[in-house]
Amino acid sequence: MSAVDPGVLKEMRETTKTQQSDTEEAESFLNQIPTESKKGMSESTHERVLSASEKSSFIRLYEAVGSSLKAYDEDTEINLTEIEKRELIEVTRDFQPSPLSQMIDSILEFAAMAQNMGAMDDSDETREAIHGITMLFRGHDATQKEVPVVSAVDEFETSVFFLAHREYILRGTDSLDGESTLVGRVEKIVPLGQEVDLFDALKILPRAMRRGQAGVDLKNSLKDAFRSWPQDLGGPISNDAFTLPGPLVIVSPLAVFR
Repeated sequence: MSAVDPGVLKEMRETTKTQQSDTEEAESFLNQIPTESKKGMSESTHERVLSASEKSSFIRLYEAVGSSLKAYDEDTEINLTEIEKRELIEVTRDFQPSPLSQMIDSILEFAAMAQNMGAMDDSDETREAIHGITMLFRGHDATQKEVPVVSAVDEFETSVFFLAHREYILRGTDSLDGESTLVGRVEKIVPLGQEVDLFDALKILPRAMRRGQAGVDLKNSLKDAFRSWPQDLGGPISNDAFTLPGPLVIVSPLAVFR
């Protein structure tokens, strides 16, 4: 479930060169002491491939940054005055994917199953709706985009939020649910009284559109649709699920582990 690219240290190629001299023992005509007489030099090259597992890759990383980490275990509250943007932190919390992410997964799984069984409405409107949701939240191949993950709000006053890149999740998205340790860099600090729009955090809309009225209208339309979404597809989703209230720390993950 690491967010560290497992290909970074997946394979290392090591090349060694050795030189060897061809010698023969020769008798000195003066003192009868054996001496070496060089006939020539030979050189050989050996190459080997060393594979490093994801675990060893993370251990290397952790050893490199461990001394600069500010750690918060499962019993320690985060004081926003003690941390700074771009600082490296280690936080142990009870994390879970956001309700929005879980609902999107349910929608796409149900749509795929219904389509395979021939039970889904095959109208242009339905196909366009599913396609639109897929493109917004999963990308072109329905596997891209990040999984929004947040710590349980009833444990501590300050919540922790991060985006897990799907291509780096090693154990499936279910592994993001439960107590785990996050190591990463502080990207944003949201004080009490402020909030972050989850759609903006996911960056599902272009920057220019997020700031314009068209983006606001689209986000409101999506929220309206999700509030009335059927329960068997993960709905309905309340407005609270689309905001991340402060106090909050948004972290860019290096690794998540148990």
